[in-house]
Amino acid sequence: MIILVGLCAILSQGSFAYSQQTGAQAPSQEAEQTFQARCSTCHAEHGEGSEVGASLNVPDLRSATVQENRDEFLRKMIKGGKGNMPAFGRDFSEEQIDRIIQLVRTFAGPSSQQAQTRTPNR
Repeated sequence: MIILVGLCAILSQGSFAYSQQTGAQAPSQEAEQTFQARCSTCHAEHGEGSEVGASLNVPDLRSATVQENRDEFLRKMIKGGKGNMPAFGRDFSEEQIDRIIQLVRTFAGPSSQQAQTRTPNR
C-alpha cells in the first residue's frame, strides 16, 4: 500500500512537471483578472452571462454549445469579435488569448476539455 501511494505521488509530480514543460497549465491569475476587467460586464464572473449580456443575447460560456467549440473557434471569436462582441485581437497577445480560453474551459469543468477535442471545428 505504501509503495502504491509513493508511486502515485511520483507519477503526479511527473505529470505536473510535464504540464509545465508543455505549457498545459491552469489559467493564470492574469487571465482571471483580464476576464473580470474586460469580459465579465457581458459574460459575468463565471461565464453565466450578466444582465447586460442577456440584453445582448450573449451565450452562456458554461453551456455545451460554447464548450463544444474547438479552441481555434474561440480564439477567432475573441480576436475578431462577432455581432455585439467587440474584437480583442489588438488588445490581447496570443498567450493571453490562450489563457482566457483555458479559463473559459474551466467554467464547465473537466468534461469540457474532452468535448473540445472530439468536436469538429465550427
